Amino acid sequence: MKTRTMLSLGLAAVVALAIAGESADDPDPVLQELMRLEDGAMERWRQGDPMGWAEIAAPEVTYVDPGLTRPIVGHEAYTQYLEPLKGKISYGGSEYARPKAPVYGDVAVLTYNYRGTTRKPDGTVERYAPWNTTEVYARLEGEWKIIHTHWSYLEAQLPDRIEVPVPVEASPTAPAGVLAELLAVESATMERYRKGDATAFCAISVPAVTYFDPSTPRRLDGLVELKEHMTRQADPTRYHVVEILEPRAQVHGETAVLFYRFLVTTLRPDGSVAGRQAWNHTEVFIKKHGQWRIVHTHRSRIGGRPAPGSASEAG
Repeated sequence: MKTRTMLSLGLAAVVALAIAGESADDPDPVLQELMRLEDGAMERWRQGDPMGWAEIAAPEVTYVDPGLTRPIVGHEAYTQYLEPLKGKISYGGSEYARPKAPVYGDVAVLTYNYRGTTRKPDGTVERYAPWNTTEVYARLEGEWKIIHTHWSYLEAQLPDRIEVPVPVEASPTAPAGVLAELLAVESATMERYRKGDATAFCAISVPAVTYFDPSTPRRLDGLVELKEHMTRQADPTRYHVVEILEPRAQVHGETAVLFYRFLVTTLRPDGSVAGRQAWNHTEVFIKKHGQWRIVHTHRSRIGGRPAPGSASEAG
């Protein structure tokens, strides 16, 4: 996110839409607060100071965008990532579409679709390629801090070629605790999905689940929309092997953020590799009645780029 043009908009427009179940006349206070933090960091970014993002990030922060082949992990690494960008950013305005921030204990999952804008000399407004945005906040010592960020393009295209670092360990450490629990659920569901059960992930999602992937024109809201989307993909899957790379879990009470990269591989009849795709994958889980259930999913292509025609102009 931080290597592209970002633009600032007044908070009145940002919070005009309340979270589900609240009216626009009485917007949710958590949504207001989180968008105030977001807008404040973006305004500093607009003036060439990216460090506002570091100031609202937690020590454990993880960050991913399409320009990264591996996530940034931890506040120190995130600060080092932002440092070279000082004074190099200039932008004019932002459009935040349908911001939403449901709260689960001390964790809030802020999502919106984003589009940057700039006004041209002739008065027309140029709108840049649209984005999916996930910002997971945790309440730490009474303050909301970002623990996980995931940015991706809507309708992203695959690059012609990308090199993704793949860890190879002689004696890998077996996952334990919550990470092991989440991976057991995830792996079993991914196997069902790989074998053609397109709605497998719906079975472990809550009714109010939200969802992003490159093929959705906006955030999907609720299990009905997700099932409809998945059903349209109900033809048999076209890959044979799924490799989950470097999974990690950020746990806050009964809420957990699972992030991993994964490769899907198709094989030729002789067993040789026909093709691979590389993905980033974020899922936010809550524990209900002893079972982990998905409340938000964000999938994106590593190295994804805007689809042709995704930017538009309007007067």
